Amino acid sequence: MATSAYVSRINQIDASQLDKEIYHILRQQTTEISKLCTPGTIGKWQPEINALLKVVVWNYSLRNGNSTFGQQLLNLHYDKYNKKKAILYIVLSVVPGYLQEKMIDNRLIGSVERGNQIRRFLDWISTTVRLLTFVNILVFLNQGNQPNIIERVLGIYNRPTTTQRPRNIGYSYMTRELLWHSLIELFTIGLPMVNVHLIKQRIKRIWWTRKIIGRSVAPKLEFDTKCPECDQSPNLPRHAGCEHIFCYYCMKARFTVDNSFECPSCGVELHSARMRTA
Repeated sequence: MATSAYVSRINQIDASQLDKEIYHILRQQTTEISKLCTPGTIGKWQPEINALLKVVVWNYSLRNGNSTFGQQLLNLHYDKYNKKKAILYIVLSVVPGYLQEKMIDNRLIGSVERGNQIRRFLDWISTTVRLLTFVNILVFLNQGNQPNIIERVLGIYNRPTTTQRPRNIGYSYMTRELLWHSLIELFTIGLPMVNVHLIKQRIKRIWWTRKIIGRSVAPKLEFDTKCPECDQSPNLPRHAGCEHIFCYYCMKARFTVDNSFECPSCGVELHSARMRTA
């Protein structure tokens, strides 16, 4: 590999992934359009449509320039690239996949035995290509260029479009993010463990005296009755020993935390064993 400007490995891999995502987006859109047609009309032409999409992407990128759409987004381009290699690039990108999709169609295979032979041959080719792709990735990690096997076959290299400058990395933003996420985790874990109602009770005890009743009080549910907890009309009204009526869920939530609590309105200590329907 000729010596030239350094190209980040991650940028090369990201450019390749962006090209794949662009193709998949176009393919997904054609699939959505085909749903409007009669079932089976477009499906039999799917290999041709996939090949045409690749040709369209190539026509507006590598045919008129020396970079794919993914490379353009990351300021990369191909070095040692010409018209001949551009044609070979699209042939190697389209023809193998097209033949594989077309040969799978049983209608193009005469006999079952011939079909099995063709499938075994395609599986062998596919396995070989995957092995070569794996080897190419290992070489790419060592040399730092040509992450795709087609690039290595054609002898083209990734080069930066603009002069790369050393990046000054500041850690102040990272520090703020770490502190913020740590604070959020502290609140997320700690707040549910705080019994807010118990704290409110302790504060209220400073200025009121708890009422002690010797007999249970029969509260009356009236039109303007409000739940002392949520200050709304009681939903599934319940009481537990004082003259006030609670919502079922308000009272049940308090008793889930503790077997007893003080009524927010009168300060009477209520116990879960006394919980009754109003």
